[in-house]
Amino acid sequence: MLRILEQKNFSAYQEIIKNLNISELNAPHLSEALDDADAVRGWILYAYQPEKIIIYALDDGKDWNYCDGLIRSVLFKAQLRGLEQAVFEITNPEILSRIEKLEFVKNNQKHIENISEIMESCKKCKENPTNT
Repeated sequence: MLRILEQKNFSAYQEIIKNLNISELNAPHLSEALDDADAVRGWILYAYQPEKIIIYALDDGKDWNYCDGLIRSVLFKAQLRGLEQAVFEITNPEILSRIEKLEFVKNNQKHIENISEIMESCKKCKENPTNT
């Protein structure tokens, strides 16, 4: 079972955070994807701004389910804060390709204007009998 938990201890990620040049004003948040044995299988680094969430980096272990789950969990957290916009500042072309193929973004754009629309499509996917 996929579990995604916010991590408060960033010690294992300090070098990554340092290399991303995240502004002090954008306090980073980090969530990890854990397997049944509590091993980290992926992570996502993001920050909240007053009008949007910025997703800086993602490691999904080359697993589409982790990619989808990590992004959806962060978008849901943004919605809980009343945010509807997201920006992907990810530079890894392989990750960007998966994000587009999972239909979070289209036409090489790196932003979402309406998070609710993305999350609503998830509900429709669950209702599809071919996905059970």
